[in-house]
Amino acid sequence: MSIGKNTQKRSLSRRQFLIGSTLAGAGIAGGALAGCAPASQGGAPASESAAASAEHEIFDLDSKSMTQGTWSWSTPPEDIPEGDIAETAKCDVLVIGAGLAGCCAAIAAAEEGARVIVVEKSPTDTVCGRGLDIAAFHTKKQQELVAEGLMEEPDYRQLIRRWIYWAQGRVKEPLLWEWSRKSGACFDWLADLVEPKDLTTYVWDGYYKGPDYTEYPVTHIFYQADKYEETINFTFYQGSGVGDVYGNAVLVPALYDTIEELGGEIRWETKSERLARDGDGPVTGAVVATGKNEYAQINAKSVIIASGDYAADDEMFQYYSPMTAYAMDGRFYNPPDVDTGDMHKQALWAGAAMQKSEPHSAVMHLDFGAASYGFLHVNWDGKRFKNEDVNTQSKSVTKALQTQKDAWTIYDSHGLEQVKTQMDAGLGGGLQWGQLTQPVGGEYNLEAQQIVLEGEVESGQTLKADSLKQLAEKMGVPPENLEATVARYNELCDLGKDLDYGKRPEVMGKVQDPPFYAGKLVASLLTMCGGLRTNTDCQVLDAEDQPIEGLYVCGSAAGEFFGAGDYPTYVPGIGHGRCVTFGRIAGINAAGGDAEAKIPSLDI
Repeated sequence: MSIGKNTQKRSLSRRQFLIGSTLAGAGIAGGALAGCAPASQGGAPASESAAASAEHEIFDLDSKSMTQGTWSWSTPPEDIPEGDIAETAKCDVLVIGAGLAGCCAAIAAAEEGARVIVVEKSPTDTVCGRGLDIAAFHTKKQQELVAEGLMEEPDYRQLIRRWIYWAQGRVKEPLLWEWSRKSGACFDWLADLVEPKDLTTYVWDGYYKGPDYTEYPVTHIFYQADKYEETINFTFYQGSGVGDVYGNAVLVPALYDTIEELGGEIRWETKSERLARDGDGPVTGAVVATGKNEYAQINAKSVIIASGDYAADDEMFQYYSPMTAYAMDGRFYNPPDVDTGDMHKQALWAGAAMQKSEPHSAVMHLDFGAASYGFLHVNWDGKRFKNEDVNTQSKSVTKALQTQKDAWTIYDSHGLEQVKTQMDAGLGGGLQWGQLTQPVGGEYNLEAQQIVLEGEVESGQTLKADSLKQLAEKMGVPPENLEATVARYNELCDLGKDLDYGKRPEVMGKVQDPPFYAGKLVASLLTMCGGLRTNTDCQVLDAEDQPIEGLYVCGSAAGEFFGAGDYPTYVPGIGHGRCVTFGRIAGINAAGGDAEAKIPSLDI
């Protein structure tokens, strides 16, 4: 096979790229990705008639106007000249991406005896991971807590049913059920891998416990075994970073060591440029960039895409999730701006198809502004606009439906005491209401949360004033509106019934004693969850839902797992949870093993 020369060109159908999708009512005529399939390097435009550069209408939510544009990724680039390929390498399994999913895939493949190469475009010593929560069902840690009487296991079958309900059915159910059956065994596998490296885990108890948006105790956090107290008392305002003691920032480096111990190789500053595929044949590797205009060809029996999402590509982001692009106040990814959808594009050029359901789901939380808690929320005009008794994902979205996106959480000097009462009674919780690292069996740490408040005030994320009028002036909202809103809210608290928005009275607290606080709510996009069409074996599928031989996907690059535009917080940490489970499944299968037979299944 010649890497520098196309041996076949074929037109990519509309079904590969879009499947009947619209963007604010605007369609794509003829075929969204025209032309192209790969031949040796994932292809080049097939013909003028294929409409490779079809124009699409872009809906700009800020200006409320339609403009014309052409998506840059719709035309596959020219092949890399054969003469520019200076090196050839060979392996059994090539993993593209060194995040949590890629690491799990690489380790699982190496355990099957495969020769593994991982390529990662980030610089050497980068930790390709963020966050801390990893979801799994019926793990050994959960069973220990059940035996100690500290928790009850959820009805996992009903949990998945609620997830499907949240997604309005726009998910590929076999993927959810496969994850639910395999996640516990895969998490235990991961925990056993890193235990010799002095990492252990506990189950998070800060999840939301309300009746309508109920979350469940399925979320696990890794931490350094001798740093338990530092972990559970952690705040971002104590001068330490997440990577010091817990979370994926300590887990992922341990997995890098494990890959090397198993004989695998991680090639840093190495970016995949093209998947290698002749016509309708198998994917046989990739051409990777090793420097400016310097390339290597890595031949492999199987390739696993574990490259993360595409949110840093503004075009793809706006195309696949325009409302999220409008609603978010900031985007946070680690490493920053590497999630450019490289492998989504390269897979499409090689004949793959994107998931059918659109818009794509987003993980958007109030993580990088002030903590929201369950307090009174007001909009840019100082007026209440919602029932605040919901999860962080819902708050991030609904504030964007106001005339302006600015929103605040309002409370007084007794606010944090109210939160502790709610959390200790099992009434509220969730991200930015419950505590970030509270373990099952622990309690809400009021002292630590006071440190958070002090840090937010010092940083300007939370405003403080001795009167509501002064607070409103600092916020930039009409004082008379804020005063009237607080008066009405206090009236409803006294009444014991929220006649305006139906909030549970047990999580309502009056705002009356200074100082008063206004925390700025910041919708923080963490991950886009839409991706390539796949099956329970983690094979990448084409437009006819047929597997592309030799090509696998896991992690955020995989599609069809989420639906309805929003990440389901029913299962906190499910994004990382699917990285572990499907990373392991992809690695075993790509190495020629049988993941279904090897990984024990939970009988749900």
